[in-house]
Amino acid sequence: MPNKILYASDLHGNKDFYNKLIKKAREEEIKAILIGGDLAPKSPGTLEQAVNCQKEFFENFFIPQLSALKKDVFFIMGNDDFRANEKIFINNKNNNLNNLKYIHKKRFNLFNKNIVGYSFVNPTPFRLKDWEKFEDDKKEMPQQLHDYEIRTVKKEEGTIKGGLSSFIKLSNPKKTIYVIHAPPFNTKLDIVASGSHVGSKAVREFIEQEQPYLTLHGHIHESPKMSGSFMDKIGSTICINAGSSYPENKLNSLIIDIENLDLKYMEL
Repeated sequence: MPNKILYASDLHGNKDFYNKLIKKAREEEIKAILIGGDLAPKSPGTLEQAVNCQKEFFENFFIPQLSALKKDVFFIMGNDDFRANEKIFINNKNNNLNNLKYIHKKRFNLFNKNIVGYSFVNPTPFRLKDWEKFEDDKKEMPQQLHDYEIRTVKKEEGTIKGGLSSFIKLSNPKKTIYVIHAPPFNTKLDIVASGSHVGSKAVREFIEQEQPYLTLHGHIHESPKMSGSFMDKIGSTICINAGSSYPENKLNSLIIDIENLDLKYMEL
């Protein structure tokens, strides 16, 4: 029986998207779901209200609904998810995550491969900086849309380049699937509506040097439509960004056979 996974990213708290993902996982011979970040909804109001909105979503919908699926769900948070809520997924005293595997900077087994996640993205023009890091010591920063930052946790030091280099100690990249929210720079996966490439140079460098088995990305919703492709190759590594049709009611997703990397793209 094929070892098939179902991949999606950037669901942004859309419950219809999650229900479609769960339904497809039940209909097909899917053995695991992978979600590449930006899990929770945005909400109006104060920062405290917005953080609590996401917290309630995780506790009252995300965890119970995906736990009930009884299939492994591997996931990371994304740059629109408040990191203050990360504690829901780590050091979980109630042990109610069951089949849910939070993989940011962690290694898990997935069939005969490893899976590792990474949430940080290169700096964006936006206010929320919980999941942003400089690429490297050059500290390149795009022009900001606001004159202040929002953080719900203390800034984590280090760079994306340094963070990714530490992954080599976790597992052999050639036998590892990496779920990295930021797509690699200057590919078919990182093109915004203006036509510019805004992905991570450090992510691209890591893929070029280490040639992972497979990399899965998100973050840039419109890129597959801009480039005409949800997939690109860097050397021998297949890299994927399913994109997102949010806020349209279409779930972008892929079924991937882990053994032969056969891909089936779907808009559900």
